[in-house]
Amino acid sequence: MIEVIERRNKPAGMPAGGLAPVMRFLAAGAVNTLLSIAVYQAALFVTGHVIAYVIAYAAGILFAYFAYARHVFNAPLSTRRFVVFALFYIASGCAGTLVNASLIEHLALHARIAIFVTVIIMLPLNYFGSLWCLRETRGQNQ
Repeated sequence: MIEVIERRNKPAGMPAGGLAPVMRFLAAGAVNTLLSIAVYQAALFVTGHVIAYVIAYAAGILFAYFAYARHVFNAPLSTRRFVVFALFYIASGCAGTLVNASLIEHLALHARIAIFVTVIIMLPLNYFGSLWCLRETRGQNQ
C-alpha cells in the first residue's frame, strides 16, 4: 500500500506548526500583558509612572521568557537565550518607557490610560523580537 503525504502550502513566514504557535504566542502575550498591566497599576500606588513601568516590565520579561520558550516556540531554556531575550526586552523596555512618558508628559494622557496605548505601540516590535531571540539557529541548540 502506498501512502500519500499531503503537504499543505503555507504562507511565507508561517511557523512550521501552522497557526498553533501564533495562537500560543498571542495567548501568552495576552497573559503577559495583563500581568504587566496589573503590576504597573499596583506599583502606581507607591511610585511614579516611570518606576512603575520599569517594575512591570521586569516582571513581564521573566514571565515572557519562560512562557514563550516553553509554551510557544518549544525552545530549550538556556542562559544564552535568556540573556539575548532579556537584552532585547531591556532595549524595548527603554523605548516603551520613552513612549509611555511621552504620552503622559507631552500628550497629557492619564498614566492609567497611557500604558494601554504604549502596549499597542510596542506590540509589533516585541512580537518580532521574541521570534528572533528564541529562534533555532543552525548548528546551535543553545
